[in-house]
Amino acid sequence: MLSHALVVYMVAVWPVLGRARYRSLQRKLRDEDAGARTRVYRRMILHQWTLVMAVMAIMALGSIPLSALGLRKPDDPALEATTLLVLLAAIGASALFFRWKADGVVKRLLKMAGAILPVTARERWLFVAISIGAGISEELLFRGFLLYYLDQYFPGLDSGTQILMSGLVFGWAHLFQGWRGVALTGMLGAAFALLYIATESLLSPIIIHAAIDLRILIIVTPERMRALGLTNGIEDSARR
Repeated sequence: MLSHALVVYMVAVWPVLGRARYRSLQRKLRDEDAGARTRVYRRMILHQWTLVMAVMAIMALGSIPLSALGLRKPDDPALEATTLLVLLAAIGASALFFRWKADGVVKRLLKMAGAILPVTARERWLFVAISIGAGISEELLFRGFLLYYLDQYFPGLDSGTQILMSGLVFGWAHLFQGWRGVALTGMLGAAFALLYIATESLLSPIIIHAAIDLRILIIVTPERMRALGLTNGIEDSARR
């Protein structure tokens, strides 16, 4: 029952609640509520670790080994390390490219999720915690738990369909970013699921997920927003 309830929350509650809270944050930013983003960040961190505890409770009550969620050592550590290095190098290169080029891409990012991006030094440190927490909690939930759930309750599904469903649910959870954001995060979620199935470990998806989120701190800086003619890219997105 707890597993079913968690899946219902992921599909029916999280997206709607997230969108409502994002719009509330936009209104507060328009009203110049200086502490609004910090409060949202703290609530996000609490949400992340509540989800982790929920999954752990389900596993403990069901006497399910953690390895069933991908919480295990990779079968081939050398291959895992090579894969991680290649992917991290690609993420780093893309971060540097987007930092100095592709202003149009950055403007679209601000339009999709500008209100949630950090501006002050304090917010940027909290964003680090959120990025790491997202890598752990969302991979545990959308890859480890969800793929295990699908395997248990829909055993006829092949791995390709499972990957697609993981991506769809992950993208839907990002409804607050608009349909472009849903599509982009959905594709990213499917890629994480493919990586998880290929390695049979959550290690790589967690690290890559966190690195992609942390890349935002390199790409979207206060200086970059000023260079684009925005006094505050967050407020600009909130007006759109």
